[in-house]
Amino acid sequence: MIVVVVTGIGVASALWSWPRIKRLAAVRLRHIELVWVALVVQLMLFEWFARRIPMSVTETVHYLTYALTVTFIVLNRRVPGALLIATGTACNLIAIVANDGSMPASMDAWQRAGLRPIPPEVFENSAALSNPRLGFLGDIFAVPASWPLSNVFSIGDILIVVGGTYLAHQCCRPRSVPADDLAFSAI
Repeated sequence: MIVVVVTGIGVASALWSWPRIKRLAAVRLRHIELVWVALVVQLMLFEWFARRIPMSVTETVHYLTYALTVTFIVLNRRVPGALLIATGTACNLIAIVANDGSMPASMDAWQRAGLRPIPPEVFENSAALSNPRLGFLGDIFAVPASWPLSNVFSIGDILIVVGGTYLAHQCCRPRSVPADDLAFSAI
């Protein structure tokens, strides 16, 4: 959820005038509903269903949400920021696949975020693992427990947020300004 919120803030940072809002609204993303479906299914899966359905079904549905997201990225690969978003998504997916369907989180980050322990029989999208495979791609960063939206996040999540923010800033910039002059304005 932290990725959605921070990406929303990044996108909002590009929308400080009505012309910019209109330029972003004019961007035509192909099959945006794939991302919305993936997001809603993941929220429902990990908030309600993961504790009520077999773990194998949860893993399969989790992978299907990534398939929807990857399909969306491929369809929109020419959009500014798509490469960053694709790289972040790939990093997350690689870590998830390497750890049997769950994003590995560092125990230290997990504790700093003040997250509750997850019983072994419950599947979560992120779990503190003592010996994760490709742990450096996992949730190794933390928003501290004392902050709003405390949670853990990965380098892939950071790339997704930066890519989404870059997309918004590039799409909102005035067309009369050469792209080379604004190459780093979104960062």
